[in-house]
Amino acid sequence: METNHQYLVEWLPGFFQQWPENALTFNEPISTEKIDIDVGQLMVFFSRLATPLQTVQHRVLSFDPWDIAGLKRKEVRNSAVLAWLLNPQGSHGFGAVPLYTLLASIRTSENKAFPAEFTRFCRVRVESNPNGDSKNRVDIEIDADNFFVLIEVKIDAFEQEEQIERYCLDAEKRATKKRRWGVVFLTPQGKQPKSIGADNPHCISCLSWSDLATRFEESMRADYRKTGSLYDGSSMRQMAAHSAFCFLERMRKF
Repeated sequence: METNHQYLVEWLPGFFQQWPENALTFNEPISTEKIDIDVGQLMVFFSRLATPLQTVQHRVLSFDPWDIAGLKRKEVRNSAVLAWLLNPQGSHGFGAVPLYTLLASIRTSENKAFPAEFTRFCRVRVESNPNGDSKNRVDIEIDADNFFVLIEVKIDAFEQEEQIERYCLDAEKRATKKRRWGVVFLTPQGKQPKSIGADNPHCISCLSWSDLATRFEESMRADYRKTGSLYDGSSMRQMAAHSAFCFLERMRKF
């Protein structure tokens, strides 16, 4: 049994790749010869085929697209993928679920609850310059009608002098008095930044990559269980979700 199983696992991928070439064409004569089918043997064959098919499927889903993309521990590239995940219009298929999960973790300068969702629009940008100064680049900017958030991403790089304090000033200026604002300091350990102004102790949310990944996965898994059945026939939806979950696993390793 084990030998047959291994044979099928090795044989199936090649069979499906060659299937278009091996398929019958309409130009070939159709045989009228009666074929006797042993139903019992056919049932045994299909029952044995189930496990190899699952194994092949598992091998396909174990593929990590971010390995090919060369993300590694590069902050700029990982920031771009994180921005993709936080974008409600992103092709990941989870809508605003990841964004709303992040918002639930953000504090404001008034130490009040941050808006749970946007109401009219939300734009997510990478490599942003909120005040127009190219030297004051922010990794991720989230600009919505009712809130404004800046995210500073750290993996291996050191914090610059007064970097977070500058971001707080920029965020407060951009948000004006009409919107809540906050700054997220995302690091491997979720540590406090060196530059925390006395006037803005509560507007900085210090999160670790691992903790954020856990929060993302909880809400995204719940959403996928509810909506996944609607996309069972969509391989694009499955691959997009797989890519998103693969990135969460990478986040846990930072």
